[in-house]
Parts: sequence; C-alpha cells; structure tokens
Amino acid sequence: MYSVNTKNKDVCLMNITPMDFKCLLKWYNSNDFKYATGIERCITLQQLAKMYNKVQDSEEQFWVGIFISSTSEMIGVLMGQIKYGAKASVWIKTLIIDKAFQNKGYGFRIVNLFINYVKIKSKISKAYLAVSECNVRGYKFWKRLGFERYRRINQCSLFGEKATDATNAIIMFRSV
Repeated sequence: MYSVNTKNKDVCLMNITPMDFKCLLKWYNSNDFKYATGIERCITLQQLAKMYNKVQDSEEQFWVGIFISSTSEMIGVLMGQIKYGAKASVWIKTLIIDKAFQNKGYGFRIVNLFINYVKIKSKISKAYLAVSECNVRGYKFWKRLGFERYRRINQCSLFGEKATDATNAIIMFRSV
C-alpha cells in the first residue's frame, strides 16, 4: 500500500487498518455514498477485507482514513492510485466525508492536504478523477477545487456490468 501519513491543524490522513472496517462498512453500505464508492449493493466484511488485501499488495494504491486531529475520530476515507511514468500523477477514486462533517470545509482541506503531500512525496504533476454525470453535486465540488473537465466517457459501467447500470462519466484533472 502507498503509505500516507500527514496532517494539518484540523485533519489527519493515515492508511486504513482493519480496525477502521466498521466505519468503512457503514459508508460503503450507504446509498448516500454509492457515487463515491462505485458500489451499489451492500458489501460484507469479507468483501471489504478482500478489497483491503488487494490494496495492501500494491505499492501504488492508497486507502486513507480521514481523522479529526483533535479527537482522532474517523470522518471519511480517500482511496486511489499513484500512476508512475514520464510524469507521475494521482487518480482519486473515492472520497467520502461522513454526512455530519459535510459542508464544513473538510473536503477542500483534505483534498488539498493530500495533493500537496503526494506532490512532494511522489513528484506528481497532475491529479485525475472520474465523476458520474448524474452526480451534479460531486461535479460542482471538484470544479470548486480547481479540477477541469478533461473528457467524457459514454456508457461507463459504474455500478455493475449490465448495460442498464451504465452511466456517463466525466474525467476531470488538475495540475499541481
């Protein structure tokens, strides 16, 4: 797993451990976060552990817990991958902020803290993500963070493999 350990006065970002699974299951099994996770149906502890092991086996993937610095309370999760090549980049696949902590500026601070961390650690030059065209709120969030529309993928399989589950996705990027 790509190691992340950074903080500012408000939040701390640290790699997920099995001790965090209870919070993860709550978010991954909530309809409120299906766009963020890409998972439409409830998952089991065993499925979550399998996902965790897959990330653990990769030096490029990250799965980061988001914690309040003062209380150590876990309020969210950030997941993705560092892509190495001629110019390193980061792909953000999942960002979840617990409902009780949304609209308080945590998302902005977390994304900026994380991008600054990987920029220094891995010399990334760009950050990318995909957002469902149906997720208007998510698209606006990323736009306010300085991400720009890169391209559109039609009929991207988001929640399953059936054509009826497909939606359009917008690829966004930001230079760092």
